[in-house]
Amino acid sequence: MRYGPGMPDAPRRRIDATTLRGLAHPLRVQLYDALVTYGPATATMLAERFGESTGSTSYHLRQLAKHGFVEEDTARGAGRERYWRAYPGGTELDSYELAGSASGEAARLVVDELRRAQSARLGHWLSDGYLQAPREWGQATINSTAHLRLRADELARISAELAAVVDAWHERAVGRESATDDDARIVEVQIHTFPVAAQDLP
Repeated sequence: MRYGPGMPDAPRRRIDATTLRGLAHPLRVQLYDALVTYGPATATMLAERFGESTGSTSYHLRQLAKHGFVEEDTARGAGRERYWRAYPGGTELDSYELAGSASGEAARLVVDELRRAQSARLGHWLSDGYLQAPREWGQATINSTAHLRLRADELARISAELAAVVDAWHERAVGRESATDDDARIVEVQIHTFPVAAQDLP
């Protein structure tokens, strides 16, 4: 599972059994997901978003930083106001590698929590979010499903090609983090490529 965009100057962080312990907590996954999705924030801002105390979010952010998932954004904030941002290279978790170890349940927790957050945002858009957005934004989106008969190596190729397109667009958009840019919005790109269960095949 890949999460967050890849960047040439910041290689994707591979999650192993050791670093997984720093992420395998529901609130930490939520904090990490929020920083990936919405950009840098302070512990106070995140506490308000999730209905937690600032002390709690501060503690969990420090644990995430200890394991390399987030880092202080020194270009923002002043004085005691510390901004945090997600590691810019994104992360990668090999659930197969961790499935047979003691970290299997922790990996499942992380994957399930990230998928829940992704599904919630997509569900909001499909239910009524598009009705609240300007027409041009609604018309610019796509909700499409395709079923192809591919070999494993072909599935690997199409997955890599799709990921490369997203990474290239991320590079184009670097520097647009400012929330005051009225011409740009956060756009979530969800790509799921997977083989359909054998019993469902004709």
